Amino acid sequence: MRILVTSTFYPPVALGGYEVECAGVVERLRRRHEVLVLTSSAGHEQLEPEQHVRRELTLLSPDARGAMRAPQAARRAVVSARAALEWGPELIYAWNGSSIPQAALRVLADSGVPFSVRVCEHWFGGLFTSDQFMRELLGAERGPARAAWSMGMRALNRLPDLRLDPLRPLRAAISWNSEAIERMVPTPSFIEPVLERVGHSVPRYGDLYADVVRDPAPAPEIVFLGRVSPYKGLSVAIEALALLRDGAAPTARLVVVGPEDGGHGAELRALAERLGVAEAIDWRGHQTPEQAAQALAGAHALIVPSTWDEPFPLVTIEGALARVPLVASDVGGIGEGMHHEEHALLFARGDAHGAAAALARVLTEGEQTAARVQRAHARAQTFRIGPYLEEQELFVLDAHAALSAGAAERLGAVGVRR
Repeated sequence: MRILVTSTFYPPVALGGYEVECAGVVERLRRRHEVLVLTSSAGHEQLEPEQHVRRELTLLSPDARGAMRAPQAARRAVVSARAALEWGPELIYAWNGSSIPQAALRVLADSGVPFSVRVCEHWFGGLFTSDQFMRELLGAERGPARAAWSMGMRALNRLPDLRLDPLRPLRAAISWNSEAIERMVPTPSFIEPVLERVGHSVPRYGDLYADVVRDPAPAPEIVFLGRVSPYKGLSVAIEALALLRDGAAPTARLVVVGPEDGGHGAELRALAERLGVAEAIDWRGHQTPEQAAQALAGAHALIVPSTWDEPFPLVTIEGALARVPLVASDVGGIGEGMHHEEHALLFARGDAHGAAAALARVLTEGEQTAARVQRAHARAQTFRIGPYLEEQELFVLDAHAALSAGAAERLGAVGVRR
């Protein structure tokens, strides 16, 4: 079968774990199928041309500049999507549609090729209707300037190469990456789900973390592993560190592993200075999976202080595989993967005092912590890459069968010969 996969990023260009996960699925599918990837042009200048990856879609910022670029980006995306359709895909598998012109996805959805979606993030709830070009095609109250802009976008959409309808009905198969994301993200009203499954995301490099040899540092060491972005809540971890050093663990340290967003790292360093813990934080920046796994070897705890609704964070699974005690905020799908008290200690969103109290328990309740780590490690075995890839390939096959069968039934019902 020929499968066209779309994604905002595709490795080696990646922002988080989901792009890496997508690449793992693509590699698995290529054992038995032909797969073409259509993704954004981000980082393409530094890469050699790839036979089965087209890096063509414009990456749009979620601001006025992105909105201004959206019309021409949509026209280029339509060209890219139609060119991809000439390759002859038998299934579309959309992995991520955020920050790219969703005109490409609309063209693919309207092509008659069976359309499936992997939902790992919140973008799916605003499919087409939140797109920076297609949202202007919908009726809504707007101020004078915005109304004039929308009128221009509707005129542009009348060109023969566009004529997009954001709300045109669409039959689709949906693979949710957690029960939490299925609850949090409403399926757009114009989509008719033909097949739905929950398939939890798993770490692609789980074996690296499972092979970690534990060697805890002499002083209590807390590791933050992830992107240094506002929504990842590292400020909560820094505040918790200050509280912990004032109480249960005066020598505790925080190790930060992950790339930094813009000036956010500077803001957090200033916060650490104000709280008097700047010298107790080790900023290691972006690390390879091997280095990240090694950082957990000396950790007394892994903290995941996210302040947004994480669909299903892979870092908690990685920590559990490495046998590191887990402390995390109780948001989104975190508690779905690792249950409170049984596998991890969870605290309320943004609650630095709660985080510090949980860390203190980890450091002082040795027997309970060890038992919790063992249970978490056993739980993590259900999130391994091999079974997950098998599930994903089965979903692709079942999605194609379900959508193709439905199309045949509709054609028969109206007397159309195939």
